[in-house]
Amino acid sequence: MIATVIFVMAALAAMDLARGSVRAVKDAQDVTMATWLLQKVIVELETRLESEGIEKACEKKKEGTFEPPHEKFSYVTYCSEIDFRLSEEASKILGEGAEEQSDNAQTINLYKKQLLEAMSKYISTASREIHAEVSWMQGKTPRVIDVTTHFVNYGLPIPNLQ
Repeated sequence: MIATVIFVMAALAAMDLARGSVRAVKDAQDVTMATWLLQKVIVELETRLESEGIEKACEKKKEGTFEPPHEKFSYVTYCSEIDFRLSEEASKILGEGAEEQSDNAQTINLYKKQLLEAMSKYISTASREIHAEVSWMQGKTPRVIDVTTHFVNYGLPIPNLQ
């Protein structure tokens, strides 16, 4: 009888371990699928940004769900402008001790400031921050996996500095 009790307890413990192992594998499968879907969302957004252009393809926020068999997963993307403000930082740097500089040095600093202003505008126009999230319910627990990256359109014409 004691041997039977020990055997039953060992069998129950083994079943509990097996159940936990199956749950862990299922959780890992969900995370893997969510990661794959997240990569798919990012690639689709980057492809649209390249083919349609930043102004047309960059939506502030976009939400959706995936088609079967992935309907339990949903996504949201954000596309944001990046304001580099190089000219503000340059003004601070170039403004230090400006009163003591020669007219030639002040003129050079003015050109530097204009150049940095143009660069700021160009980089801010050509760049976007992309954030995407994939979410799902894992049992009763909400899960999210996300990524943030940057997109730069190198095909924009460089502005004339006049």
